[in-house]
Amino acid sequence: MAANGQLLINGKAHGQTTLFVWQGTTRRTYLVEVTQQSLDEYARVIRTAVNDPLITVAVAKNSIVVSGSVVDVQQFARVNDIVTRFIDLSRNEHFNVVNAVTVAQQLGSLQKDISKVPGLEHVGVDLDGKGNVVVSGTVRDRQAAELALQRAGGVAGAYLAADGKVIDRMTTEKTTQIGVKVYILEIDNSGLTQLGLRLQGANADPSNPGAFIYGDPMFLGLETATPSALNIGSFVRVTRLAPTLDLIIRTGHAKILSEPNLVTTPGTAAKFLVGGEIPYAFSTGLGQITIVFKEYGVKLDMTPKMLGNGSIDTVIAPEVSDLDFQNGISLNGFVVPALKTSKLSTEMITQPGESVIMGGLLRHIEQRSIDRLPILGDLPVLGKLFRSTRYQNSQTDVVFIMTPEAIVR
Repeated sequence: MAANGQLLINGKAHGQTTLFVWQGTTRRTYLVEVTQQSLDEYARVIRTAVNDPLITVAVAKNSIVVSGSVVDVQQFARVNDIVTRFIDLSRNEHFNVVNAVTVAQQLGSLQKDISKVPGLEHVGVDLDGKGNVVVSGTVRDRQAAELALQRAGGVAGAYLAADGKVIDRMTTEKTTQIGVKVYILEIDNSGLTQLGLRLQGANADPSNPGAFIYGDPMFLGLETATPSALNIGSFVRVTRLAPTLDLIIRTGHAKILSEPNLVTTPGTAAKFLVGGEIPYAFSTGLGQITIVFKEYGVKLDMTPKMLGNGSIDTVIAPEVSDLDFQNGISLNGFVVPALKTSKLSTEMITQPGESVIMGGLLRHIEQRSIDRLPILGDLPVLGKLFRSTRYQNSQTDVVFIMTPEAIVR
């Protein structure tokens, strides 16, 4: 016993025990009973913490039931956080806490915001029970659907779980596709310089929005624009572009490799290849040989999708490759060529009808021509006197001009 005549007992759980205390030669026996805090006390604490007249906290046998309705998800999150703390405590105290609180208008504000947008009157938003927001209904076309998803994604953060998503379950009255007109040009240095001067010589007219002034900006009193590797223009507005292309093609400084028209649905990749495939053999083990084919030539991969404001977001990945026998590998008397590759990848947003011009993909070709006299040119030593070798190097730039546009049917 402590010097002041007090004894401290710390109860770890509810129940009964016997305590013996000796003082000198005298022993005293005590019956100690540790009782559990009543469920009414826990219910009173929960009721005080929640402090909402619409929430009822009641005791039923060995459980505490929290029920009622709150106005929105934010209020539900606050009540759920309080109840969750008591659920953790109940595991040690051997009683149950049941959360039966519901939300009166789960997505009321979000539904009102979307319904106010013209064309989205028949779009509904709901929770799927897994922390996701589901957008459903019927809209006119893909642009309207993307607008609804954009609006829902902008204000649905408070309703989404940590890994929740905005799920698209909408249907469209009209089918939306994206057509892409592609020009693939091979331009030499002279033509590329002329094309660049023409494109960067057009400046916006400050007195006439939407129009362009052509000429030297230094003489016109305009500030010189900084050239960009990726230039965006419109075939309708930049009226010098088409004549410039015609000129460099007519003068032999450029040639059209291909001009395909690609059509795809929003979000689906469209691919194009001008070239071919070369076979490669490799061992898969146990003496087995497998043949695979590698694409080469001029290749274009793009994935366009619609945006809510009518713009088109396109992921573009052009590639130019050529066979390189000089750096190839000799295998069983055959030369397996390597590939010279130039490629890039970017993402652009354009209005329907605007064009994306991408250059910088160089194509370097080396040729060796041997002229020799029959028989004499094959002699071991003197044959060099009867043959000649010519080397030709050429370097061109492959330019991609792409014009995506929405097609609604």
